[in-house]
Amino acid sequence: MERLIIQVECYSNYKYAQKPIAFTLQGKKYEIRRILKQWREAARDFFVVETPEQRQYTISYAEESDSWRLEKIKE
Repeated sequence: MERLIIQVECYSNYKYAQKPIAFTLQGKKYEIRRILKQWREAARDFFVVETPEQRQYTISYAEESDSWRLEKIKE
């Protein structure tokens, strides 16, 4: 799967993009029910998130380019 640039709504407190709460993919908005895992790697913050439909997505944020990407969809 090619990594796609996506729009993400996030909670920001002491740092920007601290916690994603929703994302838009191909014109459809997906609410994030919970964050299953998060880590930092190669200057990107990664999040494995679950939607209310119980689908899992791996998304990442790069502070340098201020961009979010969809990394993986778990079917």
